[in-house]
Amino acid sequence: MKKKHAAKSYFNFFLIFFIILSFSEIIPQNSNRQWKGYSILGNGKLCVVYSDDPRITKLTGCNGIQHFYFDNYSADYIASSSFALVEKNILTQTTGMKNFFTAETYIKYKDGLIQKVECFIHPKDAAVLSLKFNEEKKDVKPLFNLVLRKNILTDHTTKLTSLEVVNNIVIAEWSNGFVLGLASNSASNKIEAVDSIITAADAKNIIIAAASSKESVESKLNYLLKQKDLQSQASIYWNNWMNSGKLPRFKNGFSEAKKYLNYFKGTLYAVKSACIDGQVPADITGQFVTNNMPQLYPRDAMMCARVFLLTGHYQEAKSIISFWTRKNIPEKSDGEFYARYDANAKAVDGGSGARFNEPEWDANGYLIQLLNDFHKAKKIWLAHKSFIYKLADFLVSKIDPSGLLYEGGIVEWTGYLPSTNMTCAAALQTASVIAAEFGDKFLSKKYLNASDKISNSLHKLFDKKRKALCALRFHGVKAEGNYSITTPAKDTLYLWDTSLNFGVLWGFPNNSLVVQTNKFIEDSTCKHGGGVEYFEALDNAWLSNYGGDLFFFTTAAESQYQCLQGNYSEAKKHIDWMIYNSNSYGLMPERIYLNQSDCSEASPLSWCNAEFAASVFVFSQRYK
Repeated sequence: MKKKHAAKSYFNFFLIFFIILSFSEIIPQNSNRQWKGYSILGNGKLCVVYSDDPRITKLTGCNGIQHFYFDNYSADYIASSSFALVEKNILTQTTGMKNFFTAETYIKYKDGLIQKVECFIHPKDAAVLSLKFNEEKKDVKPLFNLVLRKNILTDHTTKLTSLEVVNNIVIAEWSNGFVLGLASNSASNKIEAVDSIITAADAKNIIIAAASSKESVESKLNYLLKQKDLQSQASIYWNNWMNSGKLPRFKNGFSEAKKYLNYFKGTLYAVKSACIDGQVPADITGQFVTNNMPQLYPRDAMMCARVFLLTGHYQEAKSIISFWTRKNIPEKSDGEFYARYDANAKAVDGGSGARFNEPEWDANGYLIQLLNDFHKAKKIWLAHKSFIYKLADFLVSKIDPSGLLYEGGIVEWTGYLPSTNMTCAAALQTASVIAAEFGDKFLSKKYLNASDKISNSLHKLFDKKRKALCALRFHGVKAEGNYSITTPAKDTLYLWDTSLNFGVLWGFPNNSLVVQTNKFIEDSTCKHGGGVEYFEALDNAWLSNYGGDLFFFTTAAESQYQCLQGNYSEAKKHIDWMIYNSNSYGLMPERIYLNQSDCSEASPLSWCNAEFAASVFVFSQRYK
C-alpha cells in the first residue's frame, strides 16, 4: 500500500510540475519593447486579426478576434471574442505567440489563478480558441463571448440575415452568402445566440468555421468536432508549409540563430496569412481603410511577392502576381496602375487621405521583374508577353527630357526619385532580355536604350553636398488635400530619400553613387541604434514628421543592402533594432515615432513583415 501511495504522490508531483511548466516556459521572456499591436493569423482563405494587447483593447473596446475575413477583404464579420471570468480581479496580462501560428494571452488574477487563451487557424477554414488554467477550481465559470458584425457597411451594406442555434451549434448567415458556424467540443456547454452576440457558458474550446454555404460550414464543423487534437493537426500543416520553402541557415556558432529563425517564421507566416487569393492589404489592423475595407497597394503586395519568391513559396507568389495581372484591374491609363485599390479592386483614395491617383510607376518595374523571376524559377509565364510590353511601353513613354521618370513612386510624393528610376531601369533591361527571347528585336533594343537612358541620367540625382543620391523635386511640400504639386518650378531641390535601396534589391547595379549614398544613410538617417528614417520634407509639419520617423521597410532594405556589401555587423544592427522594436506578437509595425513615444497604428504592416523576413533570410545566406 505504501508503494502505491508513494507512486501516486510522485505522479501527482510530476503532473503538477508539468502543468506549471507549461504555463511558465512559454510566457514571453525578452527585453524587447513590445510595442502595441496585433497578430495576423490565416490560411490563404481565412484571415483573422487577433489582439488581447491591453493598449489595443483600450483603443478598440474589443478583444481577441477583432477582424475576420473569408475569401476576400470586402466584408469583416467578427468584432470581438473573449473568455470572461466573472468577479475575478486581473493582476497582470501578457500577450505573445506560443509558436509562429498561435497567438496566446496570459492573465494572472490576484488570487493566483492563471488563465491562458490560445487562438490558431486550422487548415479547414476555422479559427480555434482554447482556454486553460494553471489549476482547476470548481467556482471558476468562464463565459465565452463572440460579437458578430450585424450590419457591415462598406460601399454597400451586408446584413446578418439569420442567427440560430441547432443542436448546440450556431449558424450565422449574411446577405452576401457568407456563413459562419460556431461549436464547442463539449456537449455540456450551453450555447446561446441573441441578436448578434453568441455566448457559451463554461466553454473552454471553441471552433469558428467559415464557408460559403450552410451545408459546407456544417460539414467542416462535423469534421473538426470529431478530431482529438486540432492543435497537432495545425502544427503539422503549418510546419510542413514553412519547411516547404527555404529556411534561413546560419553558420555554426551563431548564438542568435534560434531567435532569428523564430522571428523569421512569425513574420513570414503573417504575410502568408494576409494573402487571400492574391489580395494582400497594406494593413489589415484598421488604420488604412476605405469604406471599411482594407486597401490594396500594388507596390506593397508586389514587395510581399518578392519575399515569397526569395523563400521558395511559389504558390503565394503566383497568387499575388496573378492578381495584379487580371484584366479587371482598373488602370489610370494603358499600362499604368493606380496607387491604391479597395477590396473590390476599385481605385479609391486612402481613408488616411492618401491619393489613389498619385503616379506610382515603380509598380510596373516590380511586376516586370516578378514575372521574369517566376518564369526563371518555374518555367511558367504568368502573363502574356503583350502584358509585359504594355508595362514597359508605358515607362518608356514617361521618360522626360531629363532622361528620368518624374513620379510619386515609393514615397507617394512626386519627384525624380532614385528608387523608382533605378527599379524601372533594371526592369526595362529585363524587358529587353524578355523581348529578345521572344524574337522581338525592335522592342528589345527599344527597352535597352530606355534603360540605358535612365541609368546614364541617374547622376543628376546625386547631391554633391551630401554625397548621396537624393530625390530631386520642384517642390519641398505637398499641396492641400495631400496632393503632390507637379507644376514645374525654376529651381529644383535635393531631399534625401532612403528608399533608394529598393532599386538595388530589385536589380539595379550597386555602383559608386549607391555606395556613397549608403554611407550617408548610415551616418545621417540611422537613429536610436539602427532604425532608418524614410525621407526629408520641408515645412509641411505632418510630412516632415512622417518622413522623419523610423520605418521598418527602409531599415530592412538597409540591412539587406549591407549584407550584399558584406557589412554583416551593420546588417545585424538593423535586424536587431527591428526585433527589439517589434510589437507584442513579434510582428513589425509600419514605423516608430522618432521621439520614441509610440509606434504607428498600423502594427503590423504587411510590407514590413515581408522585408524583415527577407532581411533575416539574406543575412543567413551571406553571413560568414
